[in-house]
Amino acid sequence: MGVNALNDEMLAEANLHAVYGLYLRLAHKATPLPHETLRSIVNSLEKACKNDLPKPWKERDSFRLNILINAMVHFPIAANAKIDDLSRSRNGLTACTFTDAKGGVSVILKGTGKGEWIDNGEGLSGIPEGNTYISYGKDGKILSRKTVKNDYATDQQVEALNWFRYLAAKHRWSTRTKLTVSGYSKGGNKAQFITIHSDLIDKCYSFDGQGFSPEALSALKKITGLAFERRRQHIYSLSADNDYVNVLGERLMPDDHICFLESSRGFHHLESILDINGRFRPQCEQGSLSRYIESVSERLMKMPPAIRQHVTLAVMNLFQKYLGSDSPVNGDTVSTEQTLAGLSIALGLLLSGDN
Repeated sequence: MGVNALNDEMLAEANLHAVYGLYLRLAHKATPLPHETLRSIVNSLEKACKNDLPKPWKERDSFRLNILINAMVHFPIAANAKIDDLSRSRNGLTACTFTDAKGGVSVILKGTGKGEWIDNGEGLSGIPEGNTYISYGKDGKILSRKTVKNDYATDQQVEALNWFRYLAAKHRWSTRTKLTVSGYSKGGNKAQFITIHSDLIDKCYSFDGQGFSPEALSALKKITGLAFERRRQHIYSLSADNDYVNVLGERLMPDDHICFLESSRGFHHLESILDINGRFRPQCEQGSLSRYIESVSERLMKMPPAIRQHVTLAVMNLFQKYLGSDSPVNGDTVSTEQTLAGLSIALGLLLSGDN
């Protein structure tokens, strides 16, 4: 696991998706027109940056834009791809599709939205939630709603799947469609969730995307049946060498579908695995920090859900308060008492070593 997990062809395809994903990190800066090319969108972003519109650009966003500008030269397929289906859901889903000149469709999902942090914790907690899954007809109209109890999925994972199902029906995608799904961080987790529920997807690339609780994986195996093993073969993980998110929970993809890339400018940023021209940095072995957090996660996943949920919800509630600026989606709340209890357990896990 680590070096040479992906061949050159898959690396090139995944690299295109990293460029699309980097755009989605800046999608709020300028609203694209339907079917506008990525090159045109990047030109608009460049103008917005120079004019400090819609608001002053942070240094990291300016750095991301510089990579995109250079990538338009080195990735003509991406530059000429046309955007469609841009979604900015009130519940936190930010996603879009790109269609290239050969008819290939790329579905891109952004990382954690401002109100989605607690939803991350629920996905790792082992809480037995239930969700409503929607089926659509060829005209995009709802055919049916099915509530599945104890699916251990989160509201945001199912929202992303239902959105994908709507698009598949609307555009009449089939197994003949060259369809690739990808996402960064929570978007990578959503991309995995969509892929395990669909036979339409040729490849799924998860960038720094977290895994699932053991209970969620068991539920996915039960729900998808014989298709589970076949579909997971389409999923690949690409992460910064010392990323600390992709190691959370249990992995859905096979071990030989996991690779790490040399990183710069921090460990959990999509741009950290790209050079200034948008190309992937070299593949490498997993870093020591990532391995350590993985060992902590393994111990956490072995805890009973009644205890584990205190940790996962407490940590994500802390992130919600300091990294998210909106109210949590779907009415998610975590009490002060639960947060303190969970953080004390988390501290013990971090300090206990590998024993």
